[in-house]
Amino acid sequence: MTQDDAETSILQVLAHGRSNTHHIHQQSDLDDETVLETLAQLCAAGLVTEVDRGLYSITPVGLDRLDHDYPSEAGFTEKTEVIHDTPTIKTIRLHGDRQIVEAQFDDNSVTMLADALHEILSDTHADAEVTESLREFLIENS
Repeated sequence: MTQDDAETSILQVLAHGRSNTHHIHQQSDLDDETVLETLAQLCAAGLVTEVDRGLYSITPVGLDRLDHDYPSEAGFTEKTEVIHDTPTIKTIRLHGDRQIVEAQFDDNSVTMLADALHEILSDTHADAEVTESLREFLIENS
């Protein structure tokens, strides 16, 4: 595999959302050393940024290097996964009927997620215990 292939492989993984080095290694089939070396080169070139220790994100310039667009819409959710990136950052991976989408949440943005879920559940599950629990969480964190 050439250096260009390694770079493209890592950019493709990161085009789907922030990833730590272990996840990049798993998804790209590159060895750990190649992942670390290539990430350092991609960061130096401004194609990738390290958003937290060991957690990387593709930049707009990095996205432009890829030969096709990556859709940002999962469609109807079929399965979800929680990825524990760091103690304060979690990724929710949504497997939809169109594709997989990832969203990252930290201490601040998790309240926005709870607010959106509360809005949805208030319409669909108004009497459910989880709806009341979310409402209480939002009151405590506002």
